[in-house]
Amino acid sequence: MPSIIHYGGGVHGRRLRLVPVVLTSTVALGAALAGCGGTDSGGGAASSSAAARQSVAAPATTAGCTNTPPTLPGTAVTVDVPQAKVVLGGAGTGAQSALTVRPTAVAQYALFTNSLQVSQVSGEQPSGGNRDVTLPMVVQPTCGDPLDVYVFFGAPTSTDPATTKALEVEAGTVGRVRFAPTGEVRSFVIAAPPGVSADAQSAFEQALLQTFLRLVPLPAEPVGIGATWTATRSIRADSNLTQTMTVTLGGTIERPELTAKVDESPDDSVFRVPGSGTTLTVESYTSEGNGTVRLDPARAFGTGGVQLQGGRTLVGDDPAKKLVQRTGSVYRFDPK
Repeated sequence: MPSIIHYGGGVHGRRLRLVPVVLTSTVALGAALAGCGGTDSGGGAASSSAAARQSVAAPATTAGCTNTPPTLPGTAVTVDVPQAKVVLGGAGTGAQSALTVRPTAVAQYALFTNSLQVSQVSGEQPSGGNRDVTLPMVVQPTCGDPLDVYVFFGAPTSTDPATTKALEVEAGTVGRVRFAPTGEVRSFVIAAPPGVSADAQSAFEQALLQTFLRLVPLPAEPVGIGATWTATRSIRADSNLTQTMTVTLGGTIERPELTAKVDESPDDSVFRVPGSGTTLTVESYTSEGNGTVRLDPARAFGTGGVQLQGGRTLVGDDPAKKLVQRTGSVYRFDPK
């Protein structure tokens, strides 16, 4: 089956421009919209047309870079991730040097993600809740370009047994991630495995997508401890958002620690219902949070992450039946 991240326009070819669905469960939202004039549709059927794939063993943690990366399936798609504009505020004190991410070693992580969405139409019972997914992964850089890495996934897990069962087929999946010098992900390549349901693949892809959208970027200029910078990113999603990160450098130059405050605000009052042509009006919107990330320049991802919480009020055809949502998200890379 093809990738089911939501994109703008049709899917033609194998490179897709990212228009992510941010913190939206289309099933829960569709049920809630029945009370305020909107509709939605989704699918949970398993794919039966994908060709069989071979599971690829992850490299040993003692291995270095690879000159022979694995071949990805022909069904794989490339997803471009919007980049942030980074503006240095203060260069900090003491010795200064450029912060870089240039992986040379294999790294093993457990990526924990959790999204919250609770929806309630005026006068009705709330629906929705949390969805957590943990992705075990081994990341290996290529020798020719350390910003080009391959990700070997183990069996994902969730506190929901049904989600864990549905994600079993993802074990052995291999993806490819291309980094920018700022430490951001420029793009990633992924293929849905045979037999995976649409809902399970969505959970897997969204765990990656929401994480990559909220990685903390680095400045190009040399900096010292105490340096500050602002990273601004445009996210074109169900609502068009501007994400602003205010970052402070702590730790040491050899082992930098980034502390970030994050705010995401809508650019306009339009909310596009995923999977339909319906739009709602954004009456109010908040999403803010913070996080701490500890970098190891020899490894692809820092440890730690970012947590956001907020909410929004959406208005449809019947202004007396507003849709009020409580939202939140967490991503965290834990070393293994």
